[in-house]
Amino acid sequence: WICEELVHESHHPQIKEALNVICVSLKFTNKTVAHVACNMLHMLVHYVPRLQIYQPDSPLKIIQILIATITHLLPSTEASSYEMDKRLVVSLLLCLLDWIMALPLKTLLQPFHATGAESDKTEKSVLNCIYKVLHGCVYGAQCFSNPRYFPMSLSDLASVDYDPFMHLENLKEPEPLHSPDSERSSKLQPVTEVKTQMQHGLISIAARTVITHLVNHLGHYPMSGGPAMLTSQVCENHDNHYSESTELSPELFESPNIQFFVLNNTTLVSCIQIRSEENMPGGGLSAGLASANSNVRIIVRDLSGKYSWDSAILYGPPSVSGLSEPTSLMLSLSHQEKPEEPPTSNECLEDITVKDGLSLQFKRFRETVPTWDTIRDEEDVLDELLQYLGVTSPECLQRTGISLNIPAPQPVCISEKQENDVINAILKQHTEEKEFVEKHFNDLNMKAVEQDEPIPQKPQSAFYYCRLLLSILGMNSWDKRRSFHLLKKNEKLLRELRNLDSRQCRETHKIAVFYVAEGQEDKHSILTNTGGSQAYEDFVAGLGWEVNLTNHCGFMGGLQKNKSTGLTTPYFATSTVEVIFHVSTRMPSDSDDSLTKKLRHLGNDEVHIVWSEHTRDYRRGIIPTEFGDVLIVIYPMKNHMFSIQIMKKPEVPFFGPLFDGAIVNGKVLPIMVRATAINASRALKSLIPLYQNFYEERARYLQTIVQHHLEPTTFEDFAAQVFSPAPYHHLPSDADH
Repeated sequence: WICEELVHESHHPQIKEALNVICVSLKFTNKTVAHVACNMLHMLVHYVPRLQIYQPDSPLKIIQILIATITHLLPSTEASSYEMDKRLVVSLLLCLLDWIMALPLKTLLQPFHATGAESDKTEKSVLNCIYKVLHGCVYGAQCFSNPRYFPMSLSDLASVDYDPFMHLENLKEPEPLHSPDSERSSKLQPVTEVKTQMQHGLISIAARTVITHLVNHLGHYPMSGGPAMLTSQVCENHDNHYSESTELSPELFESPNIQFFVLNNTTLVSCIQIRSEENMPGGGLSAGLASANSNVRIIVRDLSGKYSWDSAILYGPPSVSGLSEPTSLMLSLSHQEKPEEPPTSNECLEDITVKDGLSLQFKRFRETVPTWDTIRDEEDVLDELLQYLGVTSPECLQRTGISLNIPAPQPVCISEKQENDVINAILKQHTEEKEFVEKHFNDLNMKAVEQDEPIPQKPQSAFYYCRLLLSILGMNSWDKRRSFHLLKKNEKLLRELRNLDSRQCRETHKIAVFYVAEGQEDKHSILTNTGGSQAYEDFVAGLGWEVNLTNHCGFMGGLQKNKSTGLTTPYFATSTVEVIFHVSTRMPSDSDDSLTKKLRHLGNDEVHIVWSEHTRDYRRGIIPTEFGDVLIVIYPMKNHMFSIQIMKKPEVPFFGPLFDGAIVNGKVLPIMVRATAINASRALKSLIPLYQNFYEERARYLQTIVQHHLEPTTFEDFAAQVFSPAPYHHLPSDADH
């Protein structure tokens, strides 16, 4: 009724009252009623956009109620020995996750104002309360004893629209779900004991899953790869030039550029050094900044999935283009004369003849101070400066009219002959030095050693940048030795990694869809249908979106990429669930072999959706199969209404939201049927002894890998294997880098 009212854009005030009843039922002592209420909230997630329009306060209120309900139930649930109690809290946590992912982040960051006086002192956002209740679920309800870590209570949410302590009619607990004489129970192996440790960790693992999911995907789903892709598809052998295999193989253990680690006994970390892209600074990762010629790839496998990151060390802006090559200073010979430049306007030349016949040329600066950039090689700086001072400051002249650069008269005590002897000795020394330089100019001992710019060094280790990054992150320190370890390298590790990567990181369901036309009552006529009425096609289109099976990267449900099971099929996915529909009219039926394959796929599904336009009711035995434990049969009626018939085996627990005999509007039919089919599939899986959810199974695989393959090492052995993951059999060439 709520869904139909929202579809018809209703602001009916009783919608809030109905939501109130559902939310209060979450803490009902009858766990079946509580589970049904939780399933209803799960289905209403698809109508969050309409709720925000027509009941704008309801979505955030429901999240707050889920938080307060979990806080209310957690202490008693931890002390309970019944698995049903713990499963209810787990269902509430997963329901809370779906509602969080459906709301925009700005809504979750709104401050929460409690009605209590003490709570008003500190303002906290709804997201803050979410992480507090998740923290309590991981580490125990004793965390709530500290007021700082208490999320919110039901009394804090009491208002005119919501009465958390509404009295509901007492309902008896249902009969046991498992009938010992049922057909299904007889096929299952009897379970004599239940692992108490598994029960004890149900809530903790679910809460850890919700935390990691929010950290990785809140505000980031769907990613650019589409809703079918939740985690990375990259493996250690990709872009690894030391490995030629297309999958994980033992040759990785001989690669010197890869090492496997365990972080906090919960997370597997692989570090690989790979080549950067050629002709692109930083390998295309650094936006043109100068970087090394190798990148570091980090592959992380944790409870929520697998993630791959590429990193590049950045040195700075790229080198300035057009720089001249480094030049070396050469000793110039005095006989290599340079062409003289004509004198400028502020210069005049004056020849002074010395007695020995040498002609000296003096440059007189009239207006400018002689500097290094204006002095020629053959000019004397001191001589030019003295001349400038004499011209610009005549008061400095020692003799009137005689420039400061004019040599003083010879002393009286020195004769002309003595003066000439001194001049000749100086000239002779000058000539000898000149001849010596000309003779020994090419001698290396006569030259100054040229200082060359150091050439960039390429690291000889193929793991250099990986260990550099690990060191910068502090992973090689003493403090991290208790939480950061190596993994043993063997083929069993590779098998378990491949097995872990093949596991889905979301809840998966495969559901069969049949079309029964007027007058069809046998298997062959139903399976050979290649299409249906327009109403049927509209219904199938509402179950999910069409995906191309040849390139679909999500859950396949046993369908093949080679077109033998069809080209397309409806597929639906959120960040927590994947559903693929085996639609009979989408699969080929042009031969006996294809009909057999179609029946095998459809018959192995435990939940069947049957669209029947026949005047007679659909019978269970028309499609012979050992499965098909739940049948959801849809009969079209007038005025776009549809009658629902649900047939299930006796041992199957109750599920919803649709029930046998329900009348549904066509606008909400696909979503209601899909939600009912998913809940039916969940109910069937709950019958499997020791059944584990996808996140429990993944946590168990991770724990097994850590227990069997963690390698305790001393700090020296750890440092040695980080320095060199594998021995070199050859020196790396330039091509290797």
